[in-house]
Amino acid sequence: MQQRKLSKKLERKIMAAVLLVVWVCIALCVVQIVQTIQLRAQMRRQGEQIRRTYNMVQTFHGEAMEAQSGQGRMLDGLGELESGVLGTEPESQPQPLEPPAEEPLSYAQQCGLDYVDKPMDRTARQVLDRLDELGREDQRIAAIRLGSGLYPERLLEALANNPEMADFVAGYPDAEHVAAGGLTDSERQEEYPLFLQWDPRWGYASYGSNSCIAISGCGPTCLSMVLYYLTGDEELMPNVIGDYSMENGYYLPGTGTLWALFEDVAPQYGVSVSQPDASELEMQAALDDGAVLVCSMGPGDFTAGGHFIVIYGYDQNGFLVNDPNCVARSRQSWSFKQLKRQMKNLWVFENAQDQSLYDCVSVTEHVW
Repeated sequence: MQQRKLSKKLERKIMAAVLLVVWVCIALCVVQIVQTIQLRAQMRRQGEQIRRTYNMVQTFHGEAMEAQSGQGRMLDGLGELESGVLGTEPESQPQPLEPPAEEPLSYAQQCGLDYVDKPMDRTARQVLDRLDELGREDQRIAAIRLGSGLYPERLLEALANNPEMADFVAGYPDAEHVAAGGLTDSERQEEYPLFLQWDPRWGYASYGSNSCIAISGCGPTCLSMVLYYLTGDEELMPNVIGDYSMENGYYLPGTGTLWALFEDVAPQYGVSVSQPDASELEMQAALDDGAVLVCSMGPGDFTAGGHFIVIYGYDQNGFLVNDPNCVARSRQSWSFKQLKRQMKNLWVFENAQDQSLYDCVSVTEHVW
């Protein structure tokens, strides 16, 4: 008896729970139906508003076109009247102004990155591993890695240290290895444009032992920047300086560009050269006087071996550098402390007071 009562009580509870679930489902369905009806009504209102707006635009556009057409017919009639009666030609309608063409970016602006890792020496295997790593984010480098046998080992090593070179390296197999030179209007508007040694305009040109300016030509590229900044001579591009250096013994195999290149060539163009002690105040004073500096750098932030950079100014954060091998490093300021610990030598270039004192010899001519 007691068991029967418990069973009925349980049945009533189950029945109540089922009814509750049913009512909840019904309530949810009703809410969903109401929301659907409201949404459809809102969509109908929006559709009606869009149609009214469209009709207004069409009406306005039609009236405007009709008025313009009528005005055109009236002007044509006046033109015919003037031409027939007065014997004069109708005035030509002014042509709409075309937007000015965008100024093309310089090569450095096109391929620069925000950050490039510090260069380091790598074995051939480590270079390929590094290219595999870079190739995961850059399809150009992935393709170069796949066809790595087409490229000189030193060029692949340079790319592993600086992914900014991807376009230049990719073009190496098809390049004619003939320098084109020349500056763009964008570069001419800059006071201190950055010349990259791996710029296709001169980077493929031969320089050094089985090498090219892109790999070994930091010296000629820095001297080219200095002479352009101080004289404005656009003929003295890195390939021209590089040819002169090779023809006159300023490149030493296994060592690179001799320091004498800076000291001997600059005076030929009325630019004086001095080698003061590298102090922060002297460097700033020289820059204030309009000079440009070149530093020979040892291993560190700029190179794993040896390298030349140009310093053209300074700000509150440090010195402004044009590194011919890296755009990213040229976009930041460098403190004197950072530079000093890597600096091997310093040259100061400035326009001589009396350029007639110098026997100017063009580097475009052979000097034997």
